[in-house]
Amino acid sequence: MTTTEAAEVSVERGDLTEQTDSNKNAFLRLQQRNGFVTPDQVTVVIPVLNEREAIGIVLDDLKSEGFDNVIVVDGYSDDGTLDIARSKGAAVLQQHGAGKAGALVTAFDAIATPYLVVMDGDSTYKAADIHRLLIHAGDFDEVIGARTKGRDHIPTLNRFGNLLISKAFKLLFGEPITDVLSGMYLLRTEKAREVEITSTSFDIEVEIAGSIASSGRITQVPIGYGERLGTQKLQARDGGRIIGTLFWMAYYCNPLLLFGGLVSLSAIPAVGILAWTLYEKLAFNAWHGGYALLGVMLLLVAAQGAALSLSSLLTKRSENRIMRELGKIKQGF
Repeated sequence: MTTTEAAEVSVERGDLTEQTDSNKNAFLRLQQRNGFVTPDQVTVVIPVLNEREAIGIVLDDLKSEGFDNVIVVDGYSDDGTLDIARSKGAAVLQQHGAGKAGALVTAFDAIATPYLVVMDGDSTYKAADIHRLLIHAGDFDEVIGARTKGRDHIPTLNRFGNLLISKAFKLLFGEPITDVLSGMYLLRTEKAREVEITSTSFDIEVEIAGSIASSGRITQVPIGYGERLGTQKLQARDGGRIIGTLFWMAYYCNPLLLFGGLVSLSAIPAVGILAWTLYEKLAFNAWHGGYALLGVMLLLVAAQGAALSLSSLLTKRSENRIMRELGKIKQGF
């Protein structure tokens, strides 16, 4: 290689080094802008009730991933769950209030870190997936772990119910969340304490997500889901309670959308009545003017309800966009 060629190679390497350093600096600036959440800034909350088979495995998994701030909230287990949790070094609280909702309220009052992660104590969720939630913790008030892998471990009835509830959640709150009932999610502690919890059971996930979607920022990331150890806690009757909570949250956060949607359902009898009157006229030349007028009136009412729902939905989504922009401005300062 000649002196000239060596100089050219040296210049090329220098340019490449400068470009690499520039890209690295840009990446570091991006991290600093969004904020970087570490495991020591997070408390993992595990509500339990008779989870002897799994709690030790869950706590060991968390420790191996660097999560040392762990609170096990016990709903008065009688199978030795507490003894196992204490032997693993976890902080243990006895909950006040009913069900999983009571366990979370108990934990919210005790947490000292700026973020918290809720996860079930049945070994269906893995601690390694929490790192995915942390990536976006600086930009959102809630990050839900959407179960995209291992969905065959979710009972068929639960999968169907979750699909319906998630679709309804998207319609009512304008947020594309596909797994609103996931048992692993991250919350900003300050925001979690602002949620007015009225639930007493597994509908707590919907209540929290609905509240965050109405006043803050919410998103999801894909996670895995494993086979459950121990007895299944969620039962079919909880589905009706969850749906009831969903509609209560819609009434509380966006009542015009809910009422407009219910009113628009009058289109169903309207179409039936008009179809019957048309059949009577064509088949028997019998005209039922009163019923036809009733059908038209119901159809007009349905159209007004649909228009009210659409305008309310568009207004709510505009409000959410404004809140997101205000949040970005606030973060800039």
